[in-house]
Amino acid sequence: MSGKYQVLLYEDERGRSQVKEWLIRLEKSNPKARQQARRLMERLRLEGTDLRPPIAKRIKGKGKIWELRHRSGLRLYYWQDDDNTFIIAAGELKQRDKADPGLIEYAMRAFEEWRST
Repeated sequence: MSGKYQVLLYEDERGRSQVKEWLIRLEKSNPKARQQARRLMERLRLEGTDLRPPIAKRIKGKGKIWELRHRSGLRLYYWQDDDNTFIIAAGELKQRDKADPGLIEYAMRAFEEWRST
């Protein structure tokens, strides 16, 4: 079944991608979490803007940055580029109650860079 949305993994101008690197590390250290990340990305591709909390939630005070969430603590930070494209900039497996503010800031900078190109 094909989805009506496209999901891309962000790369900076040098070709670096936090989310791609994180997914590679996750495959080696926690394959189950890697599968959960893949399922979240697939849900975004299939359901897009129809996703609601607790799965997808706009990060308060952080502009257009959203998070895809799994009850395990897995988080993917993304934005919507156009009507049918989402860009995932960063991911984490939370080790504490709060999301990593550095990753959220990274996603915000990535969004600004993406928008300026």
